[in-house]
This record gives sequence, structure tokens and C-alpha cells, in this order.
Amino acid sequence: MENKTARESESRLIIDLAPAGLDSLQVVIPHKEALLTKAALKYATGLATDLNVRLRLIDVHVVPYGVPLDEPTVDPKYLIRKLRNMARESTLPISAEVVYARDWEQGLRRSLSPGSLVLMAIRRSWWRTSEKRLAARLRKLGHQVIWVEAA
Repeated sequence: MENKTARESESRLIIDLAPAGLDSLQVVIPHKEALLTKAALKYATGLATDLNVRLRLIDVHVVPYGVPLDEPTVDPKYLIRKLRNMARESTLPISAEVVYARDWEQGLRRSLSPGSLVLMAIRRSWWRTSEKRLAARLRKLGHQVIWVEAA
């Protein structure tokens, strides 16, 4: 029963836009908004120009409980095209992933490998936003999180 629940709670579609390097550093960029993702991609490109870095662009698409995960509410071709267009703006090798899940944060956490390096773009704010709280929870789970402030 447990295997069935885990299988039903997440579905994944991966688009590999660059070959995997064995000794490359993987940096995960979660996608929520196009503006924030572009800021994170720009920061990653400037940071890792001479390093062997591979980016993982992860788009978690939330599927409502009444709909099966195999039949998402948004056309998968649209989600893939959106990620490809963002990935083309970077000069670094990127693998883009679309994850279908019932909860956004749970889908992201399941797609991360242990000790992942996560690059999150956040909006500038005086108070503690949901992105900052998410970064704190990811750090508690053992991941390394880098904030990029977007205007």
C-alpha cells in the first residue's frame, strides 16, 4: 500500500538539454515565477562561468486531488516549452524537469537528492516571506540554500 501511495503522489517528466558530466557540481533552481527563475539563472551564469556546473531547473506543477497525476490540468507540452525557453537563455548545461505533485513543497523535496545545492530567487522584503521559510526548512533537511534577491 505504501508503494502505491508514493507512486500516486508524484509523477516526473525530465528534459535533458545537456549531457551529464560525472564530476560536475549540480545546482537546483526551483521554478515558481518566470521573473524569479530568470534572476536565478542569470546569477548562476555569472557565478559559474569557469566552473563545471550543471543546473537542474525544476518546475513543480500542483495537480488537484480530484484529478489523476497522469492527467494534469495543464498541457505538458506547454510546461516543457516554457522551461526550454528559459533554459535557452543560459549558457550553462541545464536539465529541465517537470514534477507533478499534490503539494508544491513536497514535490520539490522529493526531487532533491540528499545534500543538494539549491539556488532560490526571492523578492526583497522586510519580513520573512514564504520563500525564506522554505529555505530554512530545506536547510534543516540538510540541503545548502543560496538566496538571490530579485527586484
